Amino acid sequence: MIQASAELHNQQKNPALTTVFGAATGCQATPHSTRSSAADTPLMHHAHPLAMTSSATEARMPGVHALCISGTRLVNRRMALFVESLWKAGSGVSILALPRHAWSLNRTEEPLPFTTPTRCRTTAGNTSAPVDMIFCFHWTVLPIAVLLGFVHRAPVVYDEHDFYEMNSLEGSGSSFRVQLISRAVRLIHRLFVPWVTLVTCIHQHHNTLRDHLLQWNRNVLELHNYPPAVWNSDARLLPSAADRICFVYIGGVFAEKGVRAAADAFLSLPQTLRTTAELHVFGDGDEDLLKWLESQPQIIVHRHISPAEFRSFAATRNCVGLSMLADSPRYNLVGTNCTKLYEYLALGMPVIATASGEIPQQIAAWQTGLIVSPQMLVSEIAAAMADLLEQPEQIANASSQAIATMRQDHMTWEAEWRKLAETLQTLRPQQSPATSG
Repeated sequence: MIQASAELHNQQKNPALTTVFGAATGCQATPHSTRSSAADTPLMHHAHPLAMTSSATEARMPGVHALCISGTRLVNRRMALFVESLWKAGSGVSILALPRHAWSLNRTEEPLPFTTPTRCRTTAGNTSAPVDMIFCFHWTVLPIAVLLGFVHRAPVVYDEHDFYEMNSLEGSGSSFRVQLISRAVRLIHRLFVPWVTLVTCIHQHHNTLRDHLLQWNRNVLELHNYPPAVWNSDARLLPSAADRICFVYIGGVFAEKGVRAAADAFLSLPQTLRTTAELHVFGDGDEDLLKWLESQPQIIVHRHISPAEFRSFAATRNCVGLSMLADSPRYNLVGTNCTKLYEYLALGMPVIATASGEIPQQIAAWQTGLIVSPQMLVSEIAAAMADLLEQPEQIANASSQAIATMRQDHMTWEAEWRKLAETLQTLRPQQSPATSG
């Protein structure tokens, strides 16, 4: 009865929401079973986006009010893609965040008209209407999202952009603290994931995270971290004889992301090669590492960079992307969640990447770069850099392959967003509480 009332309430409140997201409204009123029948097959990984009609693809959401809840005021790349997609669909967006870190709202492709942030909230667009949908982006605020879903009678989408239980085990601090946080994540998942309408998550090697989340909700959808189509339109085919090569890194500046190893490798190159190259680091992170990088010759650090600024930089230079991850259980499960890798390729950059998770198979199949070990040996990275500098025809060939690969229709964020919209349309309210027994 609660479900039927919630669905009717949302249809009356905003017909446009039902047009785009169909009967998904109100779905979170009862928990989802952790087992599925033939009629309730879990949402599996798809190599291509789900089929959609042109009307569904072009549908907009004027007047829809989406509430996005985060555990930090620092909006990461994945959340920015969700927020910008909602905005472009014509919906008003409110961001509610725990007061952690400073507000950072520059990860969208183009600046959005956010209001001046308060301590915990900022908005963009018309948010005067009641909340129609809730998106949750961190496990710490999942209980709040579920509670607000009941209050507003709105569907809740929970996006897990990292394997939080495993990530917490690799965190800093005492063993007791690490284990406590990991157990807290699992408890929150067990109690609240069954009550959300849809769980979205990154694709990891062997579908590891998806299968883990299926314990608590049968509606789990993997979304690949492919870049928006605008990255493809800015692609630059690199020449076979370039005067200067820029090795570039974008993302969190930390040793475990290979930044220090890449810098040491670059500085170890023979002077004859280094005179034709530069290393550019785009991002923020470890302040000590950033200051050290800024003190080194031919290494240029770009802080507080937006995606558009990075694309603008790459449009006028011959770049090779660096995508390296430390040898750890979490990074060894990388699937399509290494955002920077696909951004590099979409812009026509060859890459030097570690043999982490599915990355080596992808690079080999696409012929878009060189692979080094996840131990991130300085000598090995330097050899890969030297190889590309000494044989520029490799750069041109890999650049051509990268552009062709990323211009496939299904390898854009827009295709992933259509997949999400289509999935929400297919969901139906559960008529009674489901059991796992």
